[in-house]
Amino acid sequence: MSSQPPPKPQQPQTPKPRPVGTDGTVFKCPICKTILPGTQVATFPFCSERCKLLDLNNWLSGRYTVSRPIDPTDELDDLPTIRPQQPPPTNEA
Repeated sequence: MSSQPPPKPQQPQTPKPRPVGTDGTVFKCPICKTILPGTQVATFPFCSERCKLLDLNNWLSGRYTVSRPIDPTDELDDLPTIRPQQPPPTNEA
């Protein structure tokens, strides 16, 4: 008879986040924190339609709020002046 302790049950291993962005960024669903396989997911930045709808419900029910009232003049000074692009010159004679 040996006096060895019984083997410990193995803990489930959580998958390591894997880089999916071009710069090594790992994207997680903002609702359930599931690691996304990439930005090409149809419901990005959510992992599923369910999480997308849960987020929408959070906005509609008032769970998410803006920190202060929006002042329309806040960002107008910060915006760059947009000039229409001119078409490239043509070489017609």
